[in-house]
Parts: sequence; C-alpha cells; structure tokens
Amino acid sequence: MWRLSILEIDMTNKVFLSLGSNLDSRICNVQNCIHYLSDSKSIDVIKVSSLYETSPMYNLDQNDFINCVVEVQTSLKPLELLKETQSLEIKMGRNRNLDRNQPRKIDIDILTYNDEIIDDENLNIPHSSIKERKFVLIPLLELMGNISIPGGSEKIEDLIKDLDKNSDKISKCNYSINEKNLSYSS
Repeated sequence: MWRLSILEIDMTNKVFLSLGSNLDSRICNVQNCIHYLSDSKSIDVIKVSSLYETSPMYNLDQNDFINCVVEVQTSLKPLELLKETQSLEIKMGRNRNLDRNQPRKIDIDILTYNDEIIDDENLNIPHSSIKERKFVLIPLLELMGNISIPGGSEKIEDLIKDLDKNSDKISKCNYSINEKNLSYSS
C-alpha cells in the first residue's frame, strides 16, 4: 500500500479558485476547465459551488458570464499555481494579449491560498477584487461558510450585504457540476 510521507501531506494547500466564461458554450467551458484542473497531477478538485449567471463588470458591452468557485488542494506554490492556471486558460483558447475585462472563453482567478496574504507584482492573494464581486462572494459563501476572508475582519455575508444592490447581477443556474464525475445536470 502506498503511503504519503508527512512532508507530502504538509505540502497540500487549500485553495479557492473562481472560474468564469462568457464565450461559446459557457457551461461546457467551465465544466471542461474543472476537468483539466482535476487531470493535473498537482491539483485535486475537492468541491464545486453551484453555477451562477452574472452580468459583466467594468466592460458592460459583452455577454453574461457563467461563474463558480472551486475548492482545490495543490502541492504547487502560489506562483506555480498562477503559471498552471494561466497555461490552462491559454490551452482553452484565452488570448492573454487582449485588454483587461474583455470577453473570454475561460477566466481563472486564485481567490485564496490557505490563509496566506501575498502581495507580489504578479499575484495578490486574497484576490484584489474579491470584496467587490458578488459572483465570487456568493459561491465562496456556499463553499466556505460565513467566515472572514484572510486579512480581513468582515464576514462574507456582511461583504455581500455591503455591496450596492446595483452591482453585478447574479442568479443561480438550474445546472450544477458534480465534482465526483464532473458531469452537469439541470
């Protein structure tokens, strides 16, 4: 029987990722992204939130998004995980040379990494916009419960209530993704 050493167990990091798509078959794009994440040797998909349809932010002249939050465990360090997720975005057809906030087949953001606070020129954890996005906070609440985001004192429910009612529109989809077999159902 194969057993993990204590060092291997200590290298497992709990991470929450936000996934979003607003091009082509949005639900299939998110589902495929979760498949690719689960196929990685260094990432285990633990839980997937419900899917949410959300209005775009910042650049309003584009299609609505399908979003979810995924809990994963990984042995990757934060910048390695960023490189892995950006490679996956490119593999799925994202053009990283476009301006920010443009339509995209897939967008993967690292929301939290354990309880760490990282301020790097290439990566900020918790994600710098986490507190202004219902499409992140609502599915995060679903998976994490009403806790505080690392580095903050406000509970997730309070952050949601504090957002302007006219901020991004969000509605729960009739579809869900099963993290065990990665199928979706209506």
